[in-house]
Amino acid sequence: MEGYKKLAGLLVIAVISSSLVFAGKKTLVLVDNWSLRETHSIFFRTLREKGYDLTFKTADDASLALVKYGEFLYDNLILFSPSVEEFGGSVNVEAITSFIDGGGNVLVAASSQVGDTIRELATECGVELDEEKTAVIDHLNYDMADQGKHTLIVAEPKNLLDAPMVVGSKISSPFLFRGVGMVADQENPLVMNVLHASSTAYSFNPDTKIDDVSYTKLSCIG
Repeated sequence: MEGYKKLAGLLVIAVISSSLVFAGKKTLVLVDNWSLRETHSIFFRTLREKGYDLTFKTADDASLALVKYGEFLYDNLILFSPSVEEFGGSVNVEAITSFIDGGGNVLVAASSQVGDTIRELATECGVELDEEKTAVIDHLNYDMADQGKHTLIVAEPKNLLDAPMVVGSKISSPFLFRGVGMVADQENPLVMNVLHASSTAYSFNPDTKIDDVSYTKLSCIG
C-alpha cells in the first residue's frame, strides 16, 4: 500500500460551525470502548500536539453533560461511538444539535453497525446513512489488501472536495477508504460532500448476494 494515504475505516461526518481549525481547545471525546484510544492513538496524539485538551468518556457515562449553568463545558465534541443506542447523562441528539447551533464543533464517526442515535443525529444535520450492515463497494477500485468484499476502496484525490480549509493542503496520492455510504441533502446549503465515490461504486450489504434481493435495495454512490 505504499504511496497511499490511509483513511480510517469509518465514515466521518464533520459538523463545523466555523472551520476545521477549531478556535477553542476543550474537547470531549465519547467512545464506544476504551480500546479506541489505542486504535486511533495517532489521531488523538495529533490533536494534543496542536494544543487540544482532550477529555475521554464512554458514550453511556451517566455523568455526561455539555452544558452547566447555561454555559457550554466544551468547545468541541468528538463522537467515536457509532454503535451507541443512548447517550448517558443529559446528552442526547437534541443537546448535541443545540451545541452545534451554539457554535460548537462536532466530529462524528459512523460504521456499518451504526446505531439509531447516530442516524438520528446525522439526519438532523442533513445526512442520511445507508442501512445497517451495508458498505460502499467498488469492484474496480479496491486495494490488494481487501479480503474479497471489495470494500477497501482506493479513492482518488480528484474525488475530494476542492476546499483546502476543509481537506487541508493539496493531496496528490490515492488513499484508502472503508465505510458506510451516505446521501447528503442537496437542498441544505450547510452540507458539503467532502468525498464522493467513483461512478463504479455502490452501497450494499457485502455479505448478501445481489440476486437474492430486489435491485431496489441497491444504492448508487458514485
